[in-house]
Amino acid sequence: MRRRFGSRGFAGGDLSPAQRILAAVFYPVKLAVQLGLIGIAAASIAPLLADAFPPLATFESFRLHMAMASLPLAVLALAFRPLGLAALGLLAFAWNIVTVWPYLPMPDGAVAEAQAGPRLKVVSANLWYRNDGYDAAIHYLESTDADVIALIEVTPQWLTALQPLDAKYPYRIDCMQSTPPCEMLLMSKHPFQRAYAGRIEGRSPTVAWGEIAFGGRVVTVAATHLAWPLRASADRDRMIAGGALQPALAGAYPLVQSEQAANLAQYLRGLGPDLVLMGDFNGVPWSRTQVALRAATGLENAGPMVPTWPSWQPFWIRLPIDQIMTRGALTRLSFRHGFYIGSDHLPVEAEIGFGP
Repeated sequence: MRRRFGSRGFAGGDLSPAQRILAAVFYPVKLAVQLGLIGIAAASIAPLLADAFPPLATFESFRLHMAMASLPLAVLALAFRPLGLAALGLLAFAWNIVTVWPYLPMPDGAVAEAQAGPRLKVVSANLWYRNDGYDAAIHYLESTDADVIALIEVTPQWLTALQPLDAKYPYRIDCMQSTPPCEMLLMSKHPFQRAYAGRIEGRSPTVAWGEIAFGGRVVTVAATHLAWPLRASADRDRMIAGGALQPALAGAYPLVQSEQAANLAQYLRGLGPDLVLMGDFNGVPWSRTQVALRAATGLENAGPMVPTWPSWQPFWIRLPIDQIMTRGALTRLSFRHGFYIGSDHLPVEAEIGFGP
């Protein structure tokens, strides 16, 4: 009698000892594959329920990971029954890869040629509160020869350690003393025409920005640090001294992070048209919060993503949560991560030029 390996192992008559061993070996594999596919499918659609339970929005950060895992699992599932789970894996792959596709690295031919003209080099680095690798960070920052550097999670100890860079970057703006616990520092080779560092009218997030002369224009360079996409919004941060609530970002989940992004969007609309915004956004570029922020501000960060966190993991595990965005006449000509500086984040670098 013909035997087959079905949903519960070999069926049809008594099993021989060899078949029993084969069934014992393959059943755990089948179980792992099928449970993995079910878990990925559930995680893939979980963000659809984030309006009711906002922490589920965290799963959207792992769409690339889910796409990479679902495809080989779907292929393995073809060896087992029911075959519908293999189809489920292919659907999960398609669902996730369509979302992240615009941010995947592309061949060199897909990258536009850099325009002639002046280039502004910027660097954004989350130094990390626990990092005491001062020498490595200072060596890296000096070697970049960037025009403007944004530093996040700066401690008083870091302010002292960064003093060797004073000569190269004499123009600085921070709010370490005026707005504790502010941890933002903006350093520049070019003098700031106007500058500010602190909270946004008493609300989070903290922002640091300065206007510099570049290519015959006034360019605003700003930095910020948003919360993790885990805490649901309670509208506390949008209500200050009985004032009116800031309008929420259209399409964003009800998160503290989205709340901060709404405050940031309103504030950035009051800054100059040519803007570079960088920092630790604690969100991937395809997240609903970041998509809504870009739509509300005219900022862009199209192009290949750069995975930065956690820095000690291989690139295919890291998340691209450190961003450099531009708007107005500015365009991002290059975008990459820098060297390891002892932080849990890799720094990011970009060259900015003028678009058509």
